[in-house]
Amino acid sequence: MLDKFFYPKTIAVIGASNKKEKIGWQIINNLKKGQFKGKVFPVNLKEQIIEDLQVYKSVADIPSVIDLAVISIPSFGVLEEVKNCAKHNIKNIIIISAGFSEIGIEGKRMEREIIKIAQTNNINILGPNCLGLISSHASLNASFAACNIKKGNIAFISQSGAIGSAILDWTVDKDFSFSYFISLGNKAVLDENDFFEYLKNDNKTELVAAYLEEIKDGQAFMKSVSGLAKTKPVIILKSGQSQLGREAAMSHTGSLAGSEKAILTGLKRSGCIIIDNLEELFSLLTLLQVKTEYIGTNLSIVSNAGGPIVVTLDQLSKKNIALDKFNKKTFEKLTKTLPELVKIKNPLDILGDADASRYNKALDIILKDEDIRNILVLLTPQTSTQIEETARVLGQLNKKYKNKLITASFLGGHSLVNAKNILAENNIAHFNFPVQAIEALAKIVDYKKRRKELEEYKLIKQKKVIISQKRQLDYLESFKLLEKFNINVTGITRIENKDNFLFLDYPIVLKAVGPNLIHKTEQSSIYLNIQNKEQAIEAYKNLAVLLKNKENYCVAQEMITSGQELILGFKRDDSFGPIIMLGMGGIYTEIFNDISLEVDDVNYKRALKMIESLKVNAIISGARGRDKLNKQELAKAVVKIAKLARQHPEIKELDINPLFLDKSGVKAADIRIIV
Repeated sequence: MLDKFFYPKTIAVIGASNKKEKIGWQIINNLKKGQFKGKVFPVNLKEQIIEDLQVYKSVADIPSVIDLAVISIPSFGVLEEVKNCAKHNIKNIIIISAGFSEIGIEGKRMEREIIKIAQTNNINILGPNCLGLISSHASLNASFAACNIKKGNIAFISQSGAIGSAILDWTVDKDFSFSYFISLGNKAVLDENDFFEYLKNDNKTELVAAYLEEIKDGQAFMKSVSGLAKTKPVIILKSGQSQLGREAAMSHTGSLAGSEKAILTGLKRSGCIIIDNLEELFSLLTLLQVKTEYIGTNLSIVSNAGGPIVVTLDQLSKKNIALDKFNKKTFEKLTKTLPELVKIKNPLDILGDADASRYNKALDIILKDEDIRNILVLLTPQTSTQIEETARVLGQLNKKYKNKLITASFLGGHSLVNAKNILAENNIAHFNFPVQAIEALAKIVDYKKRRKELEEYKLIKQKKVIISQKRQLDYLESFKLLEKFNINVTGITRIENKDNFLFLDYPIVLKAVGPNLIHKTEQSSIYLNIQNKEQAIEAYKNLAVLLKNKENYCVAQEMITSGQELILGFKRDDSFGPIIMLGMGGIYTEIFNDISLEVDDVNYKRALKMIESLKVNAIISGARGRDKLNKQELAKAVVKIAKLARQHPEIKELDINPLFLDKSGVKAADIRIIV
């Protein structure tokens, strides 16, 4: 539990100082300015008094049980202080100090020692190399970030101290506040998953946002966030995705389900709101603060110009967001109040000569409508436009209708500066362009829809089964493994000599298979539609060069002449585990890149959604008079592959290509398994 981490009664600041340029002084000062109600014990070898507080030479000298220790000293002394904390039963530590795994070999060694001490003594450690922690409801600023503590309902987690500082600075001139601010640093002991688990049951937090540069344990992440996102929105800004996954893939699945896509798949499975940049983060935090539960799925628009409305409607159509319909009462009030030339409908164009008063009257009537939740206000500077006054009107309405979401997009440049500041001060999200507003709203609407069906990801520990010590599993063994999981495969026979061709049912496919024969067509290791023994013997002769390699051998398989070629498989990501892939198969798999990805707990319902998201689904569903293919059996095959992935953690990549789908079901015709 992290209760005493966030709500300590006693704090030791190791490295406290009287020098204002030192972080140790800044932490003491922040605790004092934040009016922390508990007791603070500065620890310093030389000082006697710091900020009117008695100083102790060591935590051993402090005449009180310490709930939380904050360490801010040079890195070479940190390990000894952690040992002292462990010796004196201090269970919660924040290590501000830098100079650990982020700098090199010696730093990594010290960090590993700290981890060992924490594990042996059951100690919670935040950091090292972090900004610290803020717990607003405890009036606690145990960081070196200068900010005013306001009690709020948003928890913000940042792996980057610089990003964390930027977020705190952004809140300075706004009516904005956090329940907690957590700087993760190197995540030596505590990581984002520990805090997600805590926040799940924290009644002071209604929204969680996080900036992450790496996710070490993606499966634990999916478990924690999916449980949290069921009741509270979770916004994730994940950076550095494209820098991961440099290792060359050894299969089609591996190349199409690389680390960047694995991260995105894992984030989607967690149920979080995925964002791409800080601007989007600021906008969503503003949109969601306090009003999370009130945001609806439709939109009303009020504008003083027609052009921005057209652009906005185009984006609404792309994002599948519907417009509200004004009820009879609202329609009649607007008709009586607005000029005769105004056409009463949603979106509402109140004309180019609209002043602040007209905006106020129109918006007030619309916001009184109980069925309307979200309203987007567009404004372009024209001769009669009262820009700043209109911004103030929105601020007043935002306070009056606390259960409604008012968003603004004032289009222009220099003339809007003061108005944007007014909107910010009144906690109204402003977007430079209406398209950005729709993008942000669409993410929230999508989250609210997905949340209804979101299930918590469950970790399943399976006993590891070793099926081969080779880099690649034998071809025939691979087919046997599929059969073990009740996945249909083509009839297959190993060819030892020409006599074997006497006993086959034609037509057949003849293949040379082996660890380096990945792209069989390009490597001339496959012959299709062989009709008789003579053709088989001729093809066998042509494969002789490949068969000289002792690792290769020849197989004959039944020739499938109908059905849709698909690819089904998985790649095991180091963090998120098996990423299940389904898509259009055959020799052009990478070219068409028509794929859908899921994680290893995919069920039948989600497998069907995978199929329906593919372009090839039109063919599967019987486009242009074609026979419908057995989508249900394909979905079952996806679930079976996911089960196989969970039960065989030694398999790194599995690739069935092609997997034939027809009216009766599926049949695997080729496979590659990397272990």
